[in-house]
Amino acid sequence: MNQNYPRTIKSIDDNIRKWDYERWHNTGINLRGSHSPTFWAQALTHFEQIYLKTIQPKSIADIGCGLDPLDFKALKEFKSIETVIRADGSQKVAETVKDVRVENFNKNPLPLEDNEVEFAISFEVIEHMFSTYGFLAEMARISKYGFLISKPNTDFDGLNSHWYGEKYFFDTGSPLADGGIRFEHINFIPNYELFGFAKVLDYTCILLDDDDEEMQFFLFLNNKFL
Repeated sequence: MNQNYPRTIKSIDDNIRKWDYERWHNTGINLRGSHSPTFWAQALTHFEQIYLKTIQPKSIADIGCGLDPLDFKALKEFKSIETVIRADGSQKVAETVKDVRVENFNKNPLPLEDNEVEFAISFEVIEHMFSTYGFLAEMARISKYGFLISKPNTDFDGLNSHWYGEKYFFDTGSPLADGGIRFEHINFIPNYELFGFAKVLDYTCILLDDDDEEMQFFLFLNNKFL
């Protein structure tokens, strides 16, 4: 693995300007987490554009919500949202986050009914899943109109990238609620797989990041409702 590979493909300063960090920071959202604050600004910039240009859902699911889940209902930009269902497999999240639905996503289906929400999000989760298609199929099952996911940019430098290689294939030491192992980036996902699996699901997949970003976001829309 190339230890000299930069942590971000673009400079942090460029990302802050592009993703309007100050605007989202001023909403009062706690932008802490395993990724930089610029990641959350990037995520919210994309989500707002989806919200404005495609569907304004009344219900969303946050799959792999983490210890600091975003409170979409508290943001004036997303005023249609009435229900947020959060799910995670982490023992810490199960003990900390109120009303979270707990499940080991690698062993069992996501803990939601078919079409229980209109839209779903899952940020930096799919690379921890054993099956790319299995996870995408579950996201499609629980959401009526579509979903938004993010993953590390695997197309930039393949297995030599900062985000993959022997360094990241390990037990994180953060147990899941059912006693299972939480692995790091165990699943290498080329972008073409996402476009191909979208066709199998009869979904349209759109890469939202044209530039080489540290993280990439993909919008999946159900073709039945396009």
